[in-house]
Amino acid sequence: MNERDLRIDLAACYRLVAMFGWDDLVFTHISARLPGEHDAFLINPYGMLFEEITASSLVKIDKNGDKLVPSEWPVNRQVS
Repeated sequence: MNERDLRIDLAACYRLVAMFGWDDLVFTHISARLPGEHDAFLINPYGMLFEEITASSLVKIDKNGDKLVPSEWPVNRQVS
């Protein structure tokens, strides 16, 4: 699977979670590791509702939460 397809699938997953009302939990989280890229992940932008997430709004980060690609969206680096 390439990054484009993974972005599309992950964005759809976020929207399905919202559609079924599963996004109201305190620690709801979905992410995906990019195959073939060491420590590269896609996550939701901080502050965006799950129903608003699109493939292009997902943020690509490393295992430390640092952005690997510039994005206008912030990420939540808080670890619980």
